[in-house]
Amino acid sequence: MSVADWMRRPTSREFEEADLGDPRRTRRLCEIAEGVSVDPSASFPKIFSTSAELEGFYRFLRNEHFGWEEILEPHWRASCRRGAELEECLVIHDTTEFNFRGERDGVGPTSSNGKGFFAHASLLVGLDATWTPLGLVSLEQYARGKGRKPKTPKAGENSEGQRWLRGARLAEERACGRFECIHVADREADTFYFLHGLVELGTRFVVRVAQDRNLEDEDGEKQRLHDTLMGLEATARLQIELSARDNRGNARKARTHPSRGSRTAQMNVAGVTVTVPEPRDGAKQIEMNVVRVWEAALPAGEPAVEWVLWTSEPINSSKQLRRVVDIYRARWQIEEYFKALKTGCSLEKRQLESFETLSAAVAVFAPVAWKMLLLRSIARSHADCPPNTVLTPLQLKYLERKYNKPIETTRDALLATAKLGGHLKQNGEPGWQTLGKGYETLLAGEAFLEVLADP
Repeated sequence: MSVADWMRRPTSREFEEADLGDPRRTRRLCEIAEGVSVDPSASFPKIFSTSAELEGFYRFLRNEHFGWEEILEPHWRASCRRGAELEECLVIHDTTEFNFRGERDGVGPTSSNGKGFFAHASLLVGLDATWTPLGLVSLEQYARGKGRKPKTPKAGENSEGQRWLRGARLAEERACGRFECIHVADREADTFYFLHGLVELGTRFVVRVAQDRNLEDEDGEKQRLHDTLMGLEATARLQIELSARDNRGNARKARTHPSRGSRTAQMNVAGVTVTVPEPRDGAKQIEMNVVRVWEAALPAGEPAVEWVLWTSEPINSSKQLRRVVDIYRARWQIEEYFKALKTGCSLEKRQLESFETLSAAVAVFAPVAWKMLLLRSIARSHADCPPNTVLTPLQLKYLERKYNKPIETTRDALLATAKLGGHLKQNGEPGWQTLGKGYETLLAGEAFLEVLADP
């Protein structure tokens, strides 16, 4: 199937294979998915217009015969089928938190001193030029107890810190040899246990370094990672477009992600193979490649951009070094996915009474957020391609009739789709809500034309 085929499929198709113990529950889940897809940001009373539909939705979320994992299982399978078509995929891991006002049963403290719960996601992304999002391949939802858990992960299989490795293992199991995984994660994942676990799995990875570690040379002598990297000369160069970032109102974010203006950064790249001993006793060791990426000429008044990356990928040529950097740059896709969940689907505004019902709602909305991310990704990455790259002939016919002008490019098609959802051109790029709502309207228009064409 092509990207256009994935887009044409109604979101409810992601749930068709759900095993909830009764076929009527699966049908109800598909009906719910159809309802929330039309306007994902709308309130539940607006989505489900009759009191019977609304009460049926709430009963579904409270049903004790299945959990949120069973709701999401068919989406995981569908994501892997899409991955199998590409043979080689990125699995991008990250954790976000949902914060809620008022009392909710089963929630706990969050990192931002609020009340809510965490979701650790593993997003499957194509290793193509546009990093096409394919859907979730793993999700772990959990609430902390009253005492905040330590940030330093322990080796225990069930500890919070081991969620990174649990997600990677599930992704490998679900890939089932149909495609290769390259695991991508930010600095929070930089733990010896995660890296060693990936090496033991025999899988591939690019993980951003968070700390200056001890290294060990061939003679068993200790040296520091920072000192080793500072001695490297650039063997590759590339340009990176940096977007503007304003975190002046958020002191916690500003420490790790300082505000900056948009610019084209000229980056140096170098890499080396190192041996990393286990902290404390050094009983285990990992041999990995490490890549340093740093700005060649820093503009006055701007914070320096520098990444250090652990990787299993080869680094023997400038092309291979640039490829490692490109793989890491795909990580922003999961940040956009979380925005789709939080903003596009308004999850933190949902008036549900417990962790159980909220986590079930996340499972229902997760494929909706993926479809919105796919739309947004195509709008940016296929701007000049022919419109039939992503839309069907009937969909294009509907848009051209609706607006009485030709649709010549993919960007034209998607801006017209967003317009169906209420987007105004002068407001800049389409947002999550208008793209999602517009596409569902387009599907309805396509169905209408199919009826007219049917003799």
